[in-house]
Amino acid sequence: MDVKQMFDSLATHEQPPTTVDPNQAMAAGRAVRRRHRAAVAGTTAAVAVAAVLAVGTVHPSPRQDGVAVAVPATPSVTATPRPTYKGFAELKKKYPPKGKVASVPPLLMWVSDAPRKNELFLCESGPNGSSCTGFPPLAAKEFARRQGKLRGVQVWLGVAKDDVHGVTAVTRDGRRVPGTLTRGVSPGLGLWAVEYPPDVRSLVFTGAKGGTLQRIAL
Repeated sequence: MDVKQMFDSLATHEQPPTTVDPNQAMAAGRAVRRRHRAAVAGTTAAVAVAAVLAVGTVHPSPRQDGVAVAVPATPSVTATPRPTYKGFAELKKKYPPKGKVASVPPLLMWVSDAPRKNELFLCESGPNGSSCTGFPPLAAKEFARRQGKLRGVQVWLGVAKDDVHGVTAVTRDGRRVPGTLTRGVSPGLGLWAVEYPPDVRSLVFTGAKGGTLQRIAL
């Protein structure tokens, strides 16, 4: 056998077969289409997750079993506007707050400078109208003072030093009715109001740790 014949023989054996099995071709085509559909579904799911994350922030929340679960972020809360009572704007302009206006339900209250020397005004505006009453500064050992009572309702109101963290009305049988206190209304002063029952016997003012600072008998 010469060199040309040997080369032709080797080339014939090395070439791939020219025949194709139809069944194998159809199976291969179906496999390709399945892979294509899976890739499209995965892309769609990723886009959907990205859209959800773009709409609202999600924060992880721990469970007792140690697994974190996703929960929607807390929506922002709109502050409730304060009520406006008759005479409030005029009184506030005439006697401007020496600090801030406190919401002590059912009143809006503030401290203002009084015309008299060494005296302050306690101004209040509520369902019964608006007014101011003068009072001297609290004494060194005085933590709170009762300044007045709302007309027609059983509500006492007054001033307190910032050392006071709570006010409670105590009845004859020992029942306790908590009041409302806003500290830091004016430099060193807070304002309070408490709605008390008919058989109340005293007002108790407590400090940061709950101890009694002052008791006012009624």
